[in-house]
Amino acid sequence: MNNKNSKVIAMGNAIMDIIIKCDESVLRNNDLIKGSMTLIDEQMAIKLSQLNIAKVDCGGSAANTIYCMSQLSSNEFEFIGKVGNDDFGHDFIRKINSQNIKFYSHMDERSQTATSFIIVTPDGQRTMCTNLGCASNINEDDIIEDSFAHAQLLYLEGYLWDKPNAIRAIEKAIRFAKKYKLKIALSLSDSFCVKRHKLDFLRIINDDINILFCNEDEMLALSDKKYFDRNEVQFFFKKFDNLISVVTRGSKGSIVINNDIYNSCPPHIAKNITDTTGAGDIFAAGFLHKFLTDDSLVNSCDFGNKLASRIIQKYGARFNPSDILE
Repeated sequence: MNNKNSKVIAMGNAIMDIIIKCDESVLRNNDLIKGSMTLIDEQMAIKLSQLNIAKVDCGGSAANTIYCMSQLSSNEFEFIGKVGNDDFGHDFIRKINSQNIKFYSHMDERSQTATSFIIVTPDGQRTMCTNLGCASNINEDDIIEDSFAHAQLLYLEGYLWDKPNAIRAIEKAIRFAKKYKLKIALSLSDSFCVKRHKLDFLRIINDDINILFCNEDEMLALSDKKYFDRNEVQFFFKKFDNLISVVTRGSKGSIVINNDIYNSCPPHIAKNITDTTGAGDIFAAGFLHKFLTDDSLVNSCDFGNKLASRIIQKYGARFNPSDILE
């Protein structure tokens, strides 16, 4: 895997994360399901902006992953997303570029940059309220073939399937990725997202995906299972030839399945859980960092667990450079 092609391309919703610290009553008063992602309108966004804001940073699932990967490696990185021509949009691009990640796609002149209010309760659990703005307005014109010619990996997030124009852009990106023999990785993003797009996800996993990331809830939604059973999980994923399936299980660690091989990787224990925002995204970054240097699947999982355990002890999904050293 480790060859002259060292570029990683990530494609996802470009979102400014606004982290809010509050108690459980905020969830109850706004009919929010703890741990979920809910799409909200401008009125709800204004309401949430009056709460106790702890941090604001560039985010989105794929952006979190590639940002962390860029901190781990001197490889070349590109991000395909969509922002508005507004303060949040310019701030998003500035923050991404500051980490030596090239931002691709034109600004949307008709809509605002997406924002996600991430409500963190005292137990560290995060509940996301997202105003998508123009984030899913990625289109085929944003996909440039030259970007794929010397790349190693295309990383996609499941949230993009909520817009038809974004799906067409994904299909174009996958065609180029396959033409230039890139590995293609997909993160399922959210169990509700899986329920909305399960048939599309099953098709693309079967036809195009080399590496699949999901958490236990997303895996259950994809497989129509009610609880985790090792044998049933392994049987389900075996139907996808040569797929590397990675399932994160929180405090139970993670598993990786590749054909007949099933490995369980124990967690790295976090002493104090502060905020679970981006834990899965950071796990994916750690896994892919090791995988792309030809490390084993078990070591890749272990490093993903290690980084995930560190990030949940911080607010937000960003490491300081000194925090991410191996």
